[in-house]
Amino acid sequence: MINKKYRFILISIGLILGIISCGGNPLDVDVSDVDVKLDFERFEQELGKAQSPEEMYTINEQLLEKGGELYEFYVYDILRTGKVTDDSIGHYLWYFVQDPVIKEVNTDLENLFGDFTEHEDRITDVFKHLKYHLPKAPIPQQIITYNSTFAMGVVSTETQVGIGLDMYLGESNRTVEKLGYPLYMKAKMHQDYLAVDVARSWLITHVLGAEASGDTFLSNMIYYGKLQYAVDALMPDLEDHIKIRYTFDEYDYALASEYNIWQYLMDMNWIYETDIKVKMRFFEEAPTTVGIDNSPGRIGQFMGWRIVRQYMEKNPEVTVEQLMNEQNEGKILKAYKPEDNG
Repeated sequence: MINKKYRFILISIGLILGIISCGGNPLDVDVSDVDVKLDFERFEQELGKAQSPEEMYTINEQLLEKGGELYEFYVYDILRTGKVTDDSIGHYLWYFVQDPVIKEVNTDLENLFGDFTEHEDRITDVFKHLKYHLPKAPIPQQIITYNSTFAMGVVSTETQVGIGLDMYLGESNRTVEKLGYPLYMKAKMHQDYLAVDVARSWLITHVLGAEASGDTFLSNMIYYGKLQYAVDALMPDLEDHIKIRYTFDEYDYALASEYNIWQYLMDMNWIYETDIKVKMRFFEEAPTTVGIDNSPGRIGQFMGWRIVRQYMEKNPEVTVEQLMNEQNEGKILKAYKPEDNG
């Protein structure tokens, strides 16, 4: 039998752990009562139903009525088969879906994404969290999937999100293996990143804008830090490496090297640098960040995320909406102390 004294200690420890766990992630909020309804349309499936060029004309008209601007963009800019109103569009789209490689890809899309329920639930949850944290931000009316011929992952318009599902077939897919994409890019062509890309695309288009407000290295770090923190808010239960589109090993290396990376940036005096070449090295997609051995690409984005996270941890009264509107970059940077996680 457990001594009453020790039983009391055990109960006390349990209560303390319970309190700690309850106060864990402040972004892990209850959105079950947030009302968000999204219309999901599967255009790759609709186009695949055509049995003849003549039938494709009818399907084209139906998809134009459903998808409007995004469908026009898909046909003209992604597929490059002409305008949706062209006299020959039905024949061009028929040739597209009958192409042997496209048929192979569509088969793989159906096998992997035929049941899209899990992704629909995840994407809906993303926008519930958006409505909770940023109530003034718009919510898309429609999510459209299609075969982009490996041209584009996610695109956002004023009211729609388009998803090229082929970009998430996985690096071991029979068609993906033959593509000329670099290996580091193929490694990210995984469905785990799908909802993250939806969140990032929508936030860039409708919340943060396409680029940082300033020209400095710091401006870009804070911009991407805000973006990543917003993703934190929209997907609080997702692993961190997925949120920033890293592999587990890439994220682990970046985290372990945080202190050294910061010291390198300070030694190079780059915090207020405006050289576009420097910014491209640290913020653009690449297999590694030049100058930092074995590091993943976009390490500047990662560092911005670490800076903004510390700012929010040290200022728990600041809301996500207030963070998005904060223009004082120095105020955010002042809260940062690089961590030695090695």
